[in-house]
Amino acid sequence: MRHLPTTWFFVLCFLCTLPFYAQSDPGKRTDLGLSVQAYPAGIIPTINAEHYLSEESSLLFRLGANITDRQDFSDENDEEEGAGFGGSFGYRKHFPVGKGKIIAGFNTDIWNLWIDWRDGINTPNPSSGTTYILVLQPWLEAGYFLDLNASSRIGITAGFGREINVVTNGDDVAQDFIASISLQYYFSL
Repeated sequence: MRHLPTTWFFVLCFLCTLPFYAQSDPGKRTDLGLSVQAYPAGIIPTINAEHYLSEESSLLFRLGANITDRQDFSDENDEEEGAGFGGSFGYRKHFPVGKGKIIAGFNTDIWNLWIDWRDGINTPNPSSGTTYILVLQPWLEAGYFLDLNASSRIGITAGFGREINVVTNGDDVAQDFIASISLQYYFSL
């Protein structure tokens, strides 16, 4: 955990060099954007960089926050809510259709989350606490992006994956399959 700030520094440096790399090859470009991803137990706002390897494929990088209120979805506790930060990297294939593109991709998210939990709420001996988890979240996505003009586009994607708590510091908290929907906006540099 001590090396986490160093890791984020290198990720940020890499994202900042993508535009210069893209300008060196006219067939490549980098788009920057924002997204809001919603799932039944939370919301994930992110800033994004999508680097095109060709017109048909791209690499996706995201940095953001994960804000969750699992209500009674957890099999571990009566209530769980929390937040944290993280990011993801992924690969997308692009298929031109009309004035836009259908995309299909694979992503892997890594989230640092601090979950406040309560259990046994309606019993004589309720318990509560905070658990730190490092979540690995591989997921698939598909969606459609509409070109607004030559340098910007908006899109919607649906995703399905799995939350895996790879590090747990505290009592167990939920991990399960996850479905989501995301609204995204990108502009070309």
